[in-house]
Amino acid sequence: LANVLPAMLDQMAKGDMPNEQQLRTIASASLDEQKEVWKKHKPSKADPQVSWWSVAQGLTKHRMYARDASFGDDLAHAYGIAWVEDLFAPADEDSRYTTDVEAFLGAQQEWMTQNLPKKGVITEVNTWGEVKLPPKAERVHGTPKKSDHAAMYLDREGRVKTVHFRMPEAKKKSKNAQAGDDEAIVISKPRPDVTRKGIEMIGDLRTDALHEAL
Repeated sequence: LANVLPAMLDQMAKGDMPNEQQLRTIASASLDEQKEVWKKHKPSKADPQVSWWSVAQGLTKHRMYARDASFGDDLAHAYGIAWVEDLFAPADEDSRYTTDVEAFLGAQQEWMTQNLPKKGVITEVNTWGEVKLPPKAERVHGTPKKSDHAAMYLDREGRVKTVHFRMPEAKKKSKNAQAGDDEAIVISKPRPDVTRKGIEMIGDLRTDALHEAL
């Protein structure tokens, strides 16, 4: 309990205790983070009991695992990602993680940009976690042809995924027109949009995980 804010310890001493999972979440956060969350949720005369669920929710950080990263050490360093070992994970498992969701998703996005196939596009997922494809595109579930396109995106866990799709054959008026059709398939988003989408997505996952834990 040495990592718990003294004001919280005083409240616990009065018999107002969080459960074990909530206490673990609180203790894993820095004292500065605990202070900020405590300001919002500390008890008052009108409401003398603390909502430890709300405190834990405010301090919960989603872990992005190194095993799910497509990028290597160079991009990790460039984005300031310092991996942390999960000491409670099995010894034979790569348990390194970061709680810097924005940096992780940014590095994943840059890796996709650097490794995008010639006929590839970078896209995103919709509200239901399904990949967004260009209008009229037909997803290819079998072996893709040389003429098919690749769509790279980040799934709801921040992992890089690739699907292939086929566009309807355009009327071939000239070589120039055909080249123009290929160039028209642009559905990639600038990194800030993907990052914001990712953070909203992780926020939803974090809330779901808390409900399951409790």
